[in-house]
Amino acid sequence: MIARKSMLVVISTFTARILGWIYFFVLAKLWGNFTPRAIGVIGFAISFIELFNIISDLGFNAAHVKRISEGKNISECLATFTVIKIILTSLMIIIFLSIKTIFSIQFFDATTENAIFILLIYYIFLDFYQIAYFTFEGTREVVKRELMTIMQSVKTPLIIIIGLAGVSSENIKPLITWPEFLKPFQTYISIHTYGSLAMAYLISSVFIFITGFWLLRKYQFGKPNWGLFKGYIKFALPTVLLSTMHIISTNVDKVMLGYFWTSTEVGYYFSVQQFFQIILIISGSVGIVLFPSISEFHSKKDFVKIEKTTHLAERYISLSIMPIVVVVVVFSKQIINTMLNDSFLPASTLLSFLTIYAFIASLMIPYYSLIKGYDKPILLTIIGCIMFLINVVLNYLLIPQWGLLSSFGVYAHTGAGFATSISGFIGLIGYLLAAKKYTGFKLMQRYMPYHLFAGIIMGVSIYLINNFISLTRWYHLIIFSVLGLLVYLVVLYILKEFKKEDLNFFLKMFHIKSMVSYIKSELK
Repeated sequence: MIARKSMLVVISTFTARILGWIYFFVLAKLWGNFTPRAIGVIGFAISFIELFNIISDLGFNAAHVKRISEGKNISECLATFTVIKIILTSLMIIIFLSIKTIFSIQFFDATTENAIFILLIYYIFLDFYQIAYFTFEGTREVVKRELMTIMQSVKTPLIIIIGLAGVSSENIKPLITWPEFLKPFQTYISIHTYGSLAMAYLISSVFIFITGFWLLRKYQFGKPNWGLFKGYIKFALPTVLLSTMHIISTNVDKVMLGYFWTSTEVGYYFSVQQFFQIILIISGSVGIVLFPSISEFHSKKDFVKIEKTTHLAERYISLSIMPIVVVVVVFSKQIINTMLNDSFLPASTLLSFLTIYAFIASLMIPYYSLIKGYDKPILLTIIGCIMFLINVVLNYLLIPQWGLLSSFGVYAHTGAGFATSISGFIGLIGYLLAAKKYTGFKLMQRYMPYHLFAGIIMGVSIYLINNFISLTRWYHLIIFSVLGLLVYLVVLYILKEFKKEDLNFFLKMFHIKSMVSYIKSELK
């Protein structure tokens, strides 16, 4: 069931990511060289507000999942978590506005003030939609949770409409002739480009919020429970530092890029970051189901199941992610040129760095879930502290024009990607050692080197083929990827690392009739 739930998360999240990626593609074709700057404005605004929105989490999201997965009264959990969200989100707004007023914050080239405040409201709706989102994660009602994920793509058609309106300041004309009664609307959009893009995000958050609470309607909201509240605090407090550092690490690179450089550099990073997150879908989907499963097994002291589940997760994550990483690293320039346009080509090295990080982050998932499922968040906090400090310091040393590796071409967005990869690798080692020492399980099995060896053979093969047959069309990329995958699987088969039961495992996950039956049963 974990495999099927994970595959459902993969399908829905992949669908949402692809639908979300469409607007990057359309804007790149419609707006040309202006696209990185426009996307950079939104990317900077999102990252800037995320630094304040840390307050709305403080580890309570994970605490909610933990308590529900343990079988606590859901109605009391919902009421308690809702009160917590109201308090924390209100505190976030007060602190943001106070700091903005007291220190008279002036924004840099990378953003505009109207986008900041529109996206502040966007985050308010996102914070409250998490009540439903994390409830479904705790109950493992994956279908409902993923319906909310897909609703995020509501912004795609809205942004496409904005793209079709043109940009007055850049003399980009509308691609189509708008009806006479809509021309004032088109003119307004073309003049207020950044604000319009931010509004598309805001509208999508309203749709997600409504969808979440509609799906949550069968659950009753009870009364907040003080004892339960203390239980939330007990789990959340050790993870406050961890969740805070994770959000800062995820966003500080784009804020620094906006400070030291321009919105164009932020646009490169933000766009490529959206692409590499597609790679994280597989491992992320496993983690979503794995943590509450391990938590349940741990409460029953079923350590045999925990070890077996962890081994299964780490092996299939590595097996699945490796060929994707190889294709992206070998064809980074072609992928960027196909998926966006040549104005984004300076970010091809960044794409390779972030793809390597995606593989590293994917390998972290089983060990992270194992430690968290054992209710030992203090270990996660210690490792998170180390990753955070390394990431922030490396970003500061590598992003500026005077960066340590600038003479080697590693600075700006490339420096940020390199810093992320290094801190991620150190984090992987930390999670692995901590999980192994605390549980006593034998982790990082011998199949990892096999996957790496097969990936290298695959990469060399498709690189050599590309020297004889140039990749010039988007469908060539698909053909080369399929050929590379065949090489990868043949090598693993020779090494006896890919067997008939593995093929049956993947076929079972993709079994349409079983998947449809599961979706129907959960929705009913």
